[in-house]
Amino acid sequence: MPKHVSRRARAKAPTAATLVMRSGIVGLMVTCGIAVVDLAIPDPANAQSPATQAPGTKPDTAAVQGSAAQGNATATASKQEPVLLTADQVTFDEVNSVVTASGNVELAQGKRSVRADKITYNQKTKVVTATGKIRLVEPSGDIIFADYAELTDNLKDVFIENIRVLMTDNGRMAGNEGERREGRLTRVNRGVYSPCDLCKEDPTRPPLWQIRAVRIVHDNEEHEVRYKDATMEIFGIPVAYTPYLSHPDPSVDRKSGFLTPSFGNNSNLGAILKTHYYWDIAPDQDATFDLHYYSQQGPLLGGQYRKRFESGRLELEGAITRGDVANTTIVPKETRTRGYVAARGLFDIDETWRAGFDVKRASDPTFLRRYYDFREDYLTSKAYVEGFRGRNYAAITGYSFQDMRYGNSVPEPVALPYAQYNALGEPGSLLGGRWSFDTSLLAVSRFKNAGPDTQRFMAQPGWERNIVSNAGFVTTLSGSVLVAGYTAQQFNTADPTTRGNDNISRFRFFPQGQATVRYPFVRYGESSSQLVEPIGQLTFAPKLPNGRVFPNEDSLDVEFDDVNLLQPNRFTGIDRLDDGMRFTYGLRTAIYGNSQGSASLFLGQSIRLTDSNVGFTGDSGLEERVSDYVGRLDLQPADWLDVNYGFRVDHETFRPRRHSLNATAGVPLLRLSTSYTYVDQTTARNAVTRNRVEQASFGVSSQFTDYWSLGVSHTQAMEPQPGPRSSLAVLSYSDECLVFQTIARRDYTVSTTGEKDGNTIFFRLVFKNVGEFKSPGINASFLGGGSANQ
Repeated sequence: MPKHVSRRARAKAPTAATLVMRSGIVGLMVTCGIAVVDLAIPDPANAQSPATQAPGTKPDTAAVQGSAAQGNATATASKQEPVLLTADQVTFDEVNSVVTASGNVELAQGKRSVRADKITYNQKTKVVTATGKIRLVEPSGDIIFADYAELTDNLKDVFIENIRVLMTDNGRMAGNEGERREGRLTRVNRGVYSPCDLCKEDPTRPPLWQIRAVRIVHDNEEHEVRYKDATMEIFGIPVAYTPYLSHPDPSVDRKSGFLTPSFGNNSNLGAILKTHYYWDIAPDQDATFDLHYYSQQGPLLGGQYRKRFESGRLELEGAITRGDVANTTIVPKETRTRGYVAARGLFDIDETWRAGFDVKRASDPTFLRRYYDFREDYLTSKAYVEGFRGRNYAAITGYSFQDMRYGNSVPEPVALPYAQYNALGEPGSLLGGRWSFDTSLLAVSRFKNAGPDTQRFMAQPGWERNIVSNAGFVTTLSGSVLVAGYTAQQFNTADPTTRGNDNISRFRFFPQGQATVRYPFVRYGESSSQLVEPIGQLTFAPKLPNGRVFPNEDSLDVEFDDVNLLQPNRFTGIDRLDDGMRFTYGLRTAIYGNSQGSASLFLGQSIRLTDSNVGFTGDSGLEERVSDYVGRLDLQPADWLDVNYGFRVDHETFRPRRHSLNATAGVPLLRLSTSYTYVDQTTARNAVTRNRVEQASFGVSSQFTDYWSLGVSHTQAMEPQPGPRSSLAVLSYSDECLVFQTIARRDYTVSTTGEKDGNTIFFRLVFKNVGEFKSPGINASFLGGGSANQ
């Protein structure tokens, strides 16, 4: 009969039976996956020897902990983490050489632990058997549940009945039986896998989707999950079958292999098939190869390459195909080679300097729009070297542009070089204020008689100081001196934007100063704070001479609004300057909630005190001595409302000259949004025919359940060419394991070459942890815009 003893028994000298029992416990710990080497027998004086349990007494917890052996074994054992075995009861069958631990049995070492109702170890067969509510926690974080398990003494071979696995990414795997071989392969027979949560009301119902397979194998070395004879089930209904399927396990960030293909149809391209192969070259580099096939255009080859260096990174991307290009609505389409290339890099030279480049180029303006849904007006390429040190910044950059607008035949200029240096002093370092110094060198070259070639050098020292008086006035004093020199070839004095026959040299000296006074009135209430702040500003500068025309590269347009009302120069650059003396005034008022919500309003105007020779255009709002009124309203009383409204109003007729509105209102169940733009570009104030641009977009969205949402939007142009521009509708379903979208879009625009996007409908289906199916056209893949593991 097996002996049953209590750990509370009086300590006594070890006997042969005690030694055998202890060796069985040690073997039990070893076979349960806890590495123990050269465990020694504890000091008999401190050992807890088992004794017979008194009837009716609640079993106590027995703890057995291995101690490092003395002498030569000490160094080896010290490398192992402490081992702990706890159980309500521990017995040893001397006849059959079986150690049994029962009642809340737990073996633990480091991050690995095993719990079961009962664990037995047979010294003769070297087999460990665990039964009843088994839970194995692996160092990876995976948790295995079972009712019965058999393990060999080295834990390389394991057999489990009714296996359930909870993975670190919340994925679940279950099967009738499972086994692990050589400590590497975990195989589940007749199993299922799903990351979906089970129904709380009825856990026996099938999850939203699951993969059912004859065999599921988890390879711990390859970090891959493989399926044999796999069937995809949605709501318990089989929808797809494949003889083989694999995907990385949760420990893998990236892995070589084919990505999920895409399918679709387009009126211009025909039937579409997109396949992708991801290549994990090394920990510091990878690549993606794309093969797209279009039934009406032929194949397209593309790819991306990414590499990390110790001091930088490099990204390359490109595509090539042979397809149709429409020249005009009259000339028929022609077939030619088309494509694009892109490259981006950034490298650290030392702690101060770094160099980089960002190059984008397409074969024609319509390629990226057709194949990648890329709709920007320009492709900007640049290469640069820049440095940062303290409050100093220096850079040398070269720019090149490609115009992507339809029918624009004017070539874009090249800016090379554009060198700049900016420095900012310590606060209070000069006359109680802060000094600044900005300088730059610019050379602009044009080709094909598109305009003049210009070179410019400028230097502008400045100073600024804030003064707060005891009465509450906040005064800001600032000043600067601009020194600039220009040369230009093929310059046209009548129109600097066109090419002429003159070679000119120009010099400019332009000092300017400002004094801004603010007097904020603040009131603190129980639930909010209020602000009323009048602002007055005086700007003074010499009057520019008449008749001297300078090249104009950075001040071709003026957008007069509340942002630049208080700026010394309302132009965007320095080629045109805001001269003379003027007075600017404004009023800012705001209310801020202590817990949430805010509202603010600004209104201002400027008055020119002297005549100006700058020559603001008639639609700028600055062409007369008194400017138009400009202002902005920001309103956000709570999460359900957000309004941003900017405006410019004619100072005489109060006719609106510019409106810009962005607003959203509502709750997740029903939310409305709008965006409105209005610009009156009429140069004459009393003109009967107005030159106006007006466009608005409207949208409504609803998160009508926890998982379903619907969004609809439409863009409409009112002037100068009334009509719809685009419409979009998106129906989405999203939960913890599945994302499904149906997207319908209609584009009403027609290019000068006759290109039409027309109607498009496509679908997106994402199975969490497994893969994604989507039809083309959802995301533009342009230099990192796509995903390598979609």
